[in-house]
Amino acid sequence: MGEVYGNVNVNYSYCKSVAQLKSADDYILGRRKEQIADGVVKTQNHLYNAFGCNRDNFSNSLLMTRKMHDKKYSRYKQKEILAQKLSLSFHPDDNGKLTYEDAYRIAEEFAREFFWSKGYEVLFAVHTDTEHIHVHFLVSNCNLRDGKSFRRGPAELKEMCRFFGEQCREHGLTHSYRDTYYVKDKSREKCSFAEYQMKKREKLSFREEMKIYLRIAMNCPETKTLEDVIRYVKEHFLLDVRLRGNTISYSLPYRRKKNGEPVSVRGKRLGERFTAAGIKAYLEQKEKKRIEYQRIEADIEQMKGSFHDYDEWEKEAEETIREDKPENENQEKDISIYEGFDRFCEKEDISEEDEDIFYGAAFEQFNREWQGEAEAADTVQCENKETKSVQRENLKSIEPDYKKMSLQERVKILPEPTADVMEELRMYEKRMGYDKDTMRSMRYKMSVYDEFLEEYEARKKLWGTERVRNFEKRKDRGNR
Repeated sequence: MGEVYGNVNVNYSYCKSVAQLKSADDYILGRRKEQIADGVVKTQNHLYNAFGCNRDNFSNSLLMTRKMHDKKYSRYKQKEILAQKLSLSFHPDDNGKLTYEDAYRIAEEFAREFFWSKGYEVLFAVHTDTEHIHVHFLVSNCNLRDGKSFRRGPAELKEMCRFFGEQCREHGLTHSYRDTYYVKDKSREKCSFAEYQMKKREKLSFREEMKIYLRIAMNCPETKTLEDVIRYVKEHFLLDVRLRGNTISYSLPYRRKKNGEPVSVRGKRLGERFTAAGIKAYLEQKEKKRIEYQRIEADIEQMKGSFHDYDEWEKEAEETIREDKPENENQEKDISIYEGFDRFCEKEDISEEDEDIFYGAAFEQFNREWQGEAEAADTVQCENKETKSVQRENLKSIEPDYKKMSLQERVKILPEPTADVMEELRMYEKRMGYDKDTMRSMRYKMSVYDEFLEEYEARKKLWGTERVRNFEKRKDRGNR
């Protein structure tokens, strides 16, 4: 099986002061004043733990370790990295397969593998206040044994993702891992903390407002170049745009600083998509899609035109077939199958009350004549009556080996059964090679008789019952 990767997030700021360390510690355990005031329960007593220290006194233990190795730290001033933060996230679709206790065991194994086995104190807790289950880690940046700093580079992160992905796969969490390693999307739109908070409160920041205007302009059918986009946002949204070389900036006239200057933002701050190069690339892609859609529409219209000509093509094909196919003298065209059958009965002198003949071989003969199969078969098989009679005599002389044939094969080549059962039994014994010597045992006679009845019933079904059903179906369809 191939490698899989889990969602290990390390995009958190470092704890560079004691105040930040204690704040992160309280957040993970849900001990902040605002959390307690709002009644937010981040975790539970059995869902958090620490390695190398007391789980309820992680910050002080970390500071004592730094003192032991003569590591500097500051109360409020950001100087040295005291601790690093990261998290493990599970997909919400896997909530039915994952309990909080399972997440705790996964986190415990993860912390032991990457932190405590290497000598780093770690605090971890499973959070239960969100839709998706996730685990927060707070790792000391000072090794308990030698005082070395904790390394968190790309190689280590990839190994963490691989290990976490295997954990998710072992627990059957199919939505919580992926087949490829996470690669940061440079074209992803950036969002600051302030914008995130405004979005959370369902308010629109001025940057989001600019993005909306630019998206509308870029997706407008009239805009094909960068100059068209700039002209569009100026006319419709009063957006001030300044383009200097490859650098572009935006500002809104009603968004101003305290000194009265307009608040301007470079396109790179909004995201790679809103830079001069990003807008050009997007417009080129849009133009390619437009050309592709036009080509597809043209193909569809061409196909529609060919469909419109189908009736004429069908008429021409029918005329060609009529010219190539000789007309049957006994069968007139433009008559229904019922009229044709009535004429056949008159020609063969078949009474309407004679249902056995109607549902038997007579109807099959009529059907062959109606479909034009009888004449074609006679033409292909023989050119004259003398050749036909010779072929018939040759066929009679060649007796098939019925023993090697299956029941279905025998039924197809055997003639229509008669009402005389005993005569049919004698014919069956003769076909299958049963003589008096082989028929001495009464038990053997009964088994042969059972085999004969099976074949006899199959022949009757083929020559009678099935045709009755088929004809009734056809008759019902015609009445509809």
